[in-house]
Amino acid sequence: MTDKRLQVFCAVAETLSFSEAARITGISQPAVSKHIAQIEEEIGSALF
Repeated sequence: MTDKRLQVFCAVAETLSFSEAARITGISQPAVSKHIAQIEEEIGSALF
């Protein structure tokens, strides 16, 4: 897992919002979704 993926995951977990996490991390909402999907694939489980 990359530092950026961890940062995105933490932002989503704290805000419970992909849109707000995107604003906080400075990336687009689709990019947040992609990062979360990559984490889910890596660990083999849904996160949200």
